Amino acid sequence: MNQSLLILDAFSLAPGEPASRALAGVLESANAGRLPRFAQWLGLAEPEFWQMLEHCFPGARAAGWAPESAPVDAAALPCEFPDLAQMFIAAGNPARPETRWAAHALASGCFGGSHLWHDMGLSGRHDVSRLLQAYFRPLYEANITDMKWKKFFYHQLCERLDLQPCPEPACDGCDHYAACHGAEVVVHWR
Repeated sequence: MNQSLLILDAFSLAPGEPASRALAGVLESANAGRLPRFAQWLGLAEPEFWQMLEHCFPGARAAGWAPESAPVDAAALPCEFPDLAQMFIAAGNPARPETRWAAHALASGCFGGSHLWHDMGLSGRHDVSRLLQAYFRPLYEANITDMKWKKFFYHQLCERLDLQPCPEPACDGCDHYAACHGAEVVVHWR
């Protein structure tokens, strides 16, 4: 059942809260086909997905909200997905389940072909910044040159994993590719 963001937001336990907005936005984008199929489940195992949905959007499942596709096995996730999610989790408070879920929403959003905020179904880059400030502050503070978030995350991931050359995020079809992928100074966070 393809439900809109507003309908899922109507079930939000914390409307307007950065993680809630990111989760609802990514799920809406994924169900609308703007993100890969695995993002409909945030790359989570099915039991954890339903736990997240009930915790963050109580009553949504009972009302019929569900991903459009079957869950994707962890082995079928893009190879860098677990590393991206773990990088976010390491920058947050892993004792809070919302941190893990927000990390998976961010990692899922990185696989869209447009700006991260757009692929996450958010209203602008400031929404991504608010999420990072609230849940992943060390990463937020490390981006002192105001690099575009998706590019910044990939640079941080490559630094963490000592990968060279560093793969670029999936944005090559975007009209703003040249503006986002110009020369920038990278500050490393670990």
